[in-house]
Amino acid sequence: MARVLDSTRLTARILGPFLAVAGAASVLRRDDLLALMGGFQGDPALTFVTGMLLVLAGLALMAVHQRWRTPAEIALSLTIWLLTLRGVFLIFAPSVIFDLADNVIASTPLVVAGGLAAVGVGVWLTLVGYRQAPA
Repeated sequence: MARVLDSTRLTARILGPFLAVAGAASVLRRDDLLALMGGFQGDPALTFVTGMLLVLAGLALMAVHQRWRTPAEIALSLTIWLLTLRGVFLIFAPSVIFDLADNVIASTPLVVAGGLAAVGVGVWLTLVGYRQAPA
């Protein structure tokens, strides 16, 4: 019989590794971020499609997980909402996201701190997602 995962563990299995990889990439490729961001900002179609995909992914994750009780549930729900809002802003007001990203990328310590925080949260959520289920 197939085992059904609770929504927190399932969502943690998705967002945990994603955050860990995204955070590690921002730290390890921080010198490339300006060029990547410039290319992204220069392509309105890419910006729009990325926004739409973020909204779609966010809404799908919201449909699966919308809990705010435990620290892991709060971290997951908050991350889902932030990703979804980022998608909405990329669709309707991309300059808000671009200005924020430009300010963060201009500060190497901020990029490294944010990336390491994302790795830490991502590893923690991955462990939450893959830990042994209580018997």
